[in-house]
Amino acid sequence: MSATAFSLYNRAKFKIGAGQIVLGTAVLKLKLHTSASNASTFTLSLFASINNAIAATGNYPANGRSLLSMVWNTGASAKSYKLDAADIVLTASASALTNVKFATIGISAGLALCWSRLSTAQFTVTVPNTLTIQFNTLGILTLA
Repeated sequence: MSATAFSLYNRAKFKIGAGQIVLGTAVLKLKLHTSASNASTFTLSLFASINNAIAATGNYPANGRSLLSMVWNTGASAKSYKLDAADIVLTASASALTNVKFATIGISAGLALCWSRLSTAQFTVTVPNTLTIQFNTLGILTLA
C-alpha cells in the first residue's frame, strides 16, 4: 500500500493566509475514514463535514488522535519549511479498525486542513495488529 501525500483543502489555504489557522499552535487531530467518505472533496471547510469516519475502538478515539510533537523545520532547501509531527501508531486492541481508506487532519475546534488516501482500497487492521501513519520526511505540508 502506498499513501498519497496530504493535500490541503481549498478553504484551508485561504484560512492559513488569513491567519484563521495558525499552524504549529493549533491542536490538530487525525481521523480515519472509509471509502464511502467525502474526504477527497477539496471544497470541504469544516472538519465535522468530512463524513464516514471509522468507528472508535481500542486506542482509536471517536474524534480522532491528536498530532503530537508538531514542529516547523527547514524543508528540502533553505527556502522551504515543513510542518511535521510524530508518527501515529494505532493498535487494533479490543476490536479491528475496519474499512480504513482515508486519513484527514483538521483543527479540533472545527476547520478541515488536509487529507490523504492511505490505500487504493479500504482495508481492515485486525486485532492485535497496528497501523502506523508515518508522515513524509518532507513533512505533512511544505511551504516553498
